[in-house]
Amino acid sequence: MQWDIGETFEPQAAAATTEREIMPVGRHTMVIKHAEEGPNDYKRSDENPDGMCLKLRLSDREGRFKFVFDDLPQAKSLAWRASQLAAAIGVIPVGETLSLKPDELIGQTVEVEISHYTSKAGKVSAVVKRYVERRDATQKPVAKPRSIAAKVTASLDDDVVPF
Repeated sequence: MQWDIGETFEPQAAAATTEREIMPVGRHTMVIKHAEEGPNDYKRSDENPDGMCLKLRLSDREGRFKFVFDDLPQAKSLAWRASQLAAAIGVIPVGETLSLKPDELIGQTVEVEISHYTSKAGKVSAVVKRYVERRDATQKPVAKPRSIAAKVTASLDDDVVPF
């Protein structure tokens, strides 16, 4: 492919890019735009000497704010973070192992609580405080019984008198 630009060619100024604001603190519905597995030097520990993480890039649905990056370390002591993510996308672990594949996460919608973090250099970033468990429209939260009597009563049919 060829272009004849002639002698009158003058490069055009680059389009001005607008800096997006960071995601505000609070609860937001976001989309996983990118997911990959890889090392993160800041996530190294005795449990995770290579710093292996599931690296996520989250965006609000309209793309109004900066991406929120979240690296979930592959460490047993932090497995609760992966469990939160799984519950937020509706994945139920099989047995004692939770498997989350990056390809299957891209495009998933999650509800998250966002907080702000200020680095030592003074830069403020939005971070995922927690992933909110997905609830089906038909699923109703059930209060946990507080006593043994309440547990027994809760397991009985509504028309049974417990005495």
